[in-house]
Amino acid sequence: MLGTALFLSALLLQSVPDSGPQWQAWFTLNLSLNDPGPDHRQTGMAALAAIGEPDAEAVKRAENFLQDPDPLVRQSAALALGEMNAYAAIPWLKQALNDSPEVAFGAAKALTKLGDSSGRDVLIAVMAGERKDAPGFITNAQRKAKDKMHHPQSLALMGAQDAAGAMFGPVAVVIPVARETMKLRSKGGPGRASATAYIAKDPDPYAVSLLEWALKDDEELVRLEAAKGLGERGNAGSVPKLVETLRDTNEVVRDMAAASILRITDRGGATGPASACPTVAPVKK
Repeated sequence: MLGTALFLSALLLQSVPDSGPQWQAWFTLNLSLNDPGPDHRQTGMAALAAIGEPDAEAVKRAENFLQDPDPLVRQSAALALGEMNAYAAIPWLKQALNDSPEVAFGAAKALTKLGDSSGRDVLIAVMAGERKDAPGFITNAQRKAKDKMHHPQSLALMGAQDAAGAMFGPVAVVIPVARETMKLRSKGGPGRASATAYIAKDPDPYAVSLLEWALKDDEELVRLEAAKGLGERGNAGSVPKLVETLRDTNEVVRDMAAASILRITDRGGATGPASACPTVAPVKK
């Protein structure tokens, strides 16, 4: 039985048949971003991160979510701002360094990606973990980082928790949720999803057709990678297929399809270059 969000999405999208792809995309994303469940807001934030730059509306929304009541949503917002190269958000990310450990860690990574060294102490502290043989400059960084934390004892765990969700570049923040939602241990699914990710890097134009075909795969994780890959490589001809995917049974796939529609329309429907695609690590079962 389809969830309430999918039912409402399908019902309202069908009730406005003449609405454009961008309107439908933002409508779909807003269902997640405004959901009372923090997991849904987190997946919506991951989709925002995949839109890329420039998208002033996406950056504005991510900045607002730095004030979300849930720390993992705030962490996702920080990571999203880094992925979107939101340099104007640097002052807000510096403030987030004083937030809970997971948020501070996300802000530190985003600031580093944006060329700001304000989060260096946090990154060094996470890297060092609980090792007792750290040299003086590392222990000094650990002390500075812990001074910022409300719960410094959890700082050493951040690296391990983050590594557990490392996959698929900009959408890494969604993976802890996707592990439950998408049954990552299903037979063959992760391997095929990884192959789909590498197809997105293939410079041959036929890669776009393969990604469009993969939108109909039985595995949600494959459809997620296909949708993301089309955001990177797809063109105006891919948009109708992604619009169909806005009715996917899986929320994470729907959100990523919405982000890809916006990414394609932001570049005027032109085919995305293969060189713009990030390297994606294979997924372990």
